[in-house]
Amino acid sequence: MQQSGIPKHDHQQIYYRRSTALWKASLCFLFLLLCVSLLWIIVDGQAERLETIYYSIAAVLGMWLIGPLFFMFVSRLTRSPAVLLSWDDDALNTGKRKIPWSRIRKVELASPARNKWLLSASPMIVLFLKDGTRSHIQTDHLLSKKELNQAVTLLQETLHDQQQDHGLS
Repeated sequence: MQQSGIPKHDHQQIYYRRSTALWKASLCFLFLLLCVSLLWIIVDGQAERLETIYYSIAAVLGMWLIGPLFFMFVSRLTRSPAVLLSWDDDALNTGKRKIPWSRIRKVELASPARNKWLLSASPMIVLFLKDGTRSHIQTDHLLSKKELNQAVTLLQETLHDQQQDHGLS
């Protein structure tokens, strides 16, 4: 049984809880319903002229900011298995790509600022590669701060072990 607040690290994988994706998707859905309700009040003619401006701005901004989060959480909710990333003795697998341990210089946690479109940017695990580039692993707001720190620590320890085992620097 998994303890609350501690991510599961069995079989060299980092999982996220589907329940986290479910409640966050549900909260986004309720907010989107509120935005649609505001638009309906405008269309139905129940809003005064000044309210129409406020309601339309609030609805559009709400959909702009919360809509992408809703679809992100729903896509994570439907993904099977609920694995954020996995690894073996040769490489780290992010689902989209495999990065050999021999190419990774260090692992860190980054919390990016909002992007240029004002959409929410989730904390990410950054892999600094030996060729000077970086690879980002999005966490999609699915891990708590404690879980993120534990995951990064586990990856750093695994990288250190891999470098020791293979004599890499």
